[in-house]
Formats: sequence, structure tokens, C-alpha cells
Amino acid sequence: MLSELRRSPYGRLVLGPVVVGAALSLTACSPEMLLPPALRPGAEVAPSPETVETPAETPEETPAESPVPMDPEDTDVFDIFLGDCLTEFGEDEDEISSVPKIDCAEPHVYEVYHVENIDESGDYPGQDSVSTSSQELCEAEFENFVGVDYYSSALYILPLFPTAAGWDAGDREVLCLIYEPDTDTSGTLAGSNR
Repeated sequence: MLSELRRSPYGRLVLGPVVVGAALSLTACSPEMLLPPALRPGAEVAPSPETVETPAETPEETPAESPVPMDPEDTDVFDIFLGDCLTEFGEDEDEISSVPKIDCAEPHVYEVYHVENIDESGDYPGQDSVSTSSQELCEAEFENFVGVDYYSSALYILPLFPTAAGWDAGDREVLCLIYEPDTDTSGTLAGSNR
């Protein structure tokens, strides 16, 4: 049978502080020396650091670069909307499927100032009838856009209206374009009173 020597735990508990005390006396240090400076008796507590705001750097202003002119983008006529601007296109053609759309801030020829459907159904009434109806729609809205009557204005209109094939497919939309003859426009002609 194996025997085991048992010692009292009190001896170990007493031995710990004795060893620490001996170590401190040999180094000539007091228990306070083991504490951080802020926790030692009589130590002054340093104030907490204060946040100091420094003025933000002001970015240097660089001269504004003039925007690069945008080239017109060929756009399907069914993707042209009120307020869009266009450059020159083949208006003498019988059918137009795409037009050169451009930002209205750039020089342009035409501006879409009104969009409306012809209120007719049934078979295609013929190009002359659709052209006349389109012209009447555009003239009726001209003064609301420009500010003067169409026949007193220096500006012109050009209606784009459905072809026979478009009519048969259900297209009745008229795009009313406004332009100033012999010159390009930048911006809008809305309220120009000319």
C-alpha cells in the first residue's frame, strides 16, 4: 500500500506572502512601487486628454473644366419623349425610324415640346389626313409652350406622326418638334415669347 504524505494547505498560504515580502525587502521597494503611477498614494491624477478640433483642410478650387460636347446618339423614334432634343435628320424622308438625340444643353435643331395621340380609330385615314391632324395638335399647344401664337412667332413646328404601318400596329402618337430656322438652339425654347 502506498502512503501519501499530507501537508496542511496553511503552510502554502503563509509561504506566498513571506516570499513576496522577502523579495520586496531585497529590492528596497515598497508595495506601492508595484502599482501604476496613477494609483500610488498621493499621486496626482492627470486630466483626461481633451479633444481639440483642427480646422478641416479646404480643398483647393480647381478651375471648372468645360464639359466635352456630346455627340448625338441615334435613337429609335419610339424612345423619344417630351423635352428631348434632336439634331438635324432627314425630315424629307417618307419614313423615319431613328433620330439623332442630344442633350438639350448642347446646340440642337429640334426640341420635343408636346406629345399627344390622334384621337381616331379604324383604318389608316391617309397621310394627308394624319398630317393635317398632327399639324393642328401641334399648333394648338404652341402658344402654351412658347408664349405667343404660332402665326405671330418666328419659330416653326415639325410634327412627326405615324405611318400607315405604324397606324395598323396601333401607333397614334404625334411628336411636336419646335425649331428656329437657320440656327441651332442651346437650352429650351419654352417661354421664349418669339
